[in-house]
Formats: sequence, C-alpha cells, structure tokens
Amino acid sequence: MSVHVHVRLNDGYAVTEDGQLLERTSCHCGASWETFFQVDEGEPENI
Repeated sequence: MSVHVHVRLNDGYAVTEDGQLLERTSCHCGASWETFFQVDEGEPENI
C-alpha cells in the first residue's frame, strides 16, 4: 500500500486588483491551491 504525499509545484504568481500577491501551486495528482499574501504599503526594500 502506498501513501500519496502532495508535492506543491509552482504554477505562477499574480497581483490581484486589491494589491494582494497570489501564488498558485498544484500537485501532479490534480490538487491545487491558491495562497494570498497582503503586501505592505510602504517603501520598497533594498536587497
């Protein structure tokens, strides 16, 4: 008996109309996820 482990593969990023960062990921089994991140309003960081 095998056990399936989801492996999240990056499907891309987008910015919503509200200014949130959207990350889309999926597994080879067909499961998919969308994660939203609120971007801080302020000065950009220097890297």
